[in-house]
Amino acid sequence: MLAYSPCKRVVIKMTYEQLEDLFYALEIEAGAAAFHGFLCGRLSCGIVKMTDLVASSSEWLALSPEQSDAAEHPLTEFYQSSLNNLEDLSFLFQPLLPDEDLPLAERLAAVGEWCGNYISGLAEGLDSDFEMSEEGKEALEDLAAIAQISVEFDTEGERDYTELVEYIRIAVQLIFADVHPEGDSAAQPTLH
Repeated sequence: MLAYSPCKRVVIKMTYEQLEDLFYALEIEAGAAAFHGFLCGRLSCGIVKMTDLVASSSEWLALSPEQSDAAEHPLTEFYQSSLNNLEDLSFLFQPLLPDEDLPLAERLAAVGEWCGNYISGLAEGLDSDFEMSEEGKEALEDLAAIAQISVEFDTEGERDYTELVEYIRIAVQLIFADVHPEGDSAAQPTLH
């Protein structure tokens, strides 16, 4: 089965907390935001076989064979759900981040982890000769800068955090559209 297919299955969306709970139950030492960032970066690279995606994710998560077997079904569903969100033409993609209940410093740390691991996943999957548009390069540079965010980020609180997450959301969609030019170019997101 290819991760990218024109036929979309209905997949239940896993929340940040549900992914954290799954990792806890399976004794996986990884953060939900970091893993979702890596996964989205890898999914942004083009067509990938589900078996290859499972293998690279298992390696990234450092899963034992037992953990890999136990996590296979829920993570496969999570992969498909993440892909569906990235492919959504109405641009409803959202990075998987902690809820507003956590302190802002913890949420900012998760944003940095998400962006850093997104770049890592993207780098793993792209060919070295890949050409990216100027807007795509700018978005990637911005995500790299956000990955270095300090938890002591000078912010005016929730509004700035919300704007930062919205910028990440649009940047990822722009990069995804850059790698997948066969999509509707009239519907591509733009950065402001």
